[in-house]
Amino acid sequence: MKNKYIPLKAALTLMFAFIVATAFAQTPFSGPSDPTTAPPTVPIPATVQQVLCSGTQIQLNTAATAGYTYQWYKKDPTTGNPVLVQSGSSPAYTETPTASGYYTYQLVVINSNGCTSTSSDAFNVFILPAITAAISASSGDVCASGQTTSVLTATPANGGAYTYTYAWTRNGVPITGATSNTYTVSETAAATVTFGVTVSYALNSACSSTATQTINVIAVPTKPVIITGP
Repeated sequence: MKNKYIPLKAALTLMFAFIVATAFAQTPFSGPSDPTTAPPTVPIPATVQQVLCSGTQIQLNTAATAGYTYQWYKKDPTTGNPVLVQSGSSPAYTETPTASGYYTYQLVVINSNGCTSTSSDAFNVFILPAITAAISASSGDVCASGQTTSVLTATPANGGAYTYTYAWTRNGVPITGATSNTYTVSETAAATVTFGVTVSYALNSACSSTATQTINVIAVPTKPVIITGP
């Protein structure tokens, strides 16, 4: 009678062992190692090796050696300790960031004899937040012949304080010297003119956003002629 319980007991033992192993297994985590520290400054300090745009894949690599095992570690944001996120024969590691902040990695290599290297220096990647440019106009209409003007103001929206560069265009053509966050519209002839601005991070000019604003240039009345009459 007792024998029929042996398979059940063995199954329960294996299940318990699996649950324990799963609970204590290291699980790679997503997101930055440090989401709160202020972004790097311009020029970028030596402690930050890469600054990437939002959504750009992090791609790390090292020199490949036959028979080596490569263990990639990522700094845990809660404990500050490195956590194993990849182990194998590939010398490359990639990750798609899920939020802005610092992503910190280290690498350990093990040769075919089981000898382990010391950990590499920390490699810091800073991911910029997504940027959305917007333009506000003091007026949507101006009088031709430069009689009135409208001040355009570019405003980046990304949830943080950064340094930006600005480049303005008129009907798609760059405006020489227009590199401020504001541009004053003054037009000579009646028309509908589209002004644009590209707002870029000073940390990485490839990370940018463009906005446009249409201005209506109103013709001024023709010079009147005074005539006699009742």
